Amino acid sequence: MPVIPTRFMVEFGTVFPLGAFVLGVEPSMAFSDNPAAPKVQERDKETGQLVWTVRALDANEEAARFGAEFKVKVTADHQPVPPAKANGFPFAAVEFEGMTITPYANNKGRIAHSFRATGMRAPVVGRANKPAGEQKTAA
Repeated sequence: MPVIPTRFMVEFGTVFPLGAFVLGVEPSMAFSDNPAAPKVQERDKETGQLVWTVRALDANEEAARFGAEFKVKVTADHQPVPPAKANGFPFAAVEFEGMTITPYANNKGRIAHSFRATGMRAPVVGRANKPAGEQKTAA
C-alpha cells in the first residue's frame, strides 16, 4: 500500500514573499493526556531529532488581518539560534530552510496548516524572495 505524504515541500519565499522575523525559540513539548506525566521534549516521527518551536512574525502587514504571528517547528539536535538582529531593529529577519507545510482539518471542520523546517538562517541579501523558477537574471 503506498504511503500518502502529509508534509509538502514549500519554498520560504513562496509562503512569505516579504520575509519574516523571529520572536523566540523554545522546546516543543510532547503531548500527553496524563497531566501527571513528566514533560518530555517532542521528537520528530520521521527523523527522531528534537523538535523546537520558533515563534515568528510575517513581514506582510496585510497578514496582520489574519494574525501575523505563526509558528514553525524546527527539527534539530540542538536548539536553533536565530540570526543576529539588524542595528536598531527589535526582531531578527529570518528564512526557514527545508520548509514543509502540513494541511489538516480538525473534528469541528476547521481547515488549517502547520509549518516545519530543518533550520533557519539570515535572509540572503540581494536575492528576491521568489521561487527558484521565477528568479530573473540580468543579461
